[in-house]
Amino acid sequence: MLKLKRYPATIILLLAGLLTIIFAYATMNLFQTSMANIRFLREFGWTAVMEGGLMQFAQISANAGVSLLTYVGFKLCETELVRRYHNWQDR
Repeated sequence: MLKLKRYPATIILLLAGLLTIIFAYATMNLFQTSMANIRFLREFGWTAVMEGGLMQFAQISANAGVSLLTYVGFKLCETELVRRYHNWQDR
């Protein structure tokens, strides 16, 4: 498990920036693509499954999972940086 307390603030800030970039890339058109995939599967049924509709659904789900994990990672970095800022401010 990654312990953010032992890293300098600049490293945590860079990590938060990297996670933001990954989050933006993973969520780009995620909602529109998933709605189109569901419509495709519902409209064409078994033919859509044979054409790879379920594989595309699995890829969309994986992108959603990556999005969720990067968002949580960003929020952890943000929380640590805010905690450090408040500790610094109280000194």
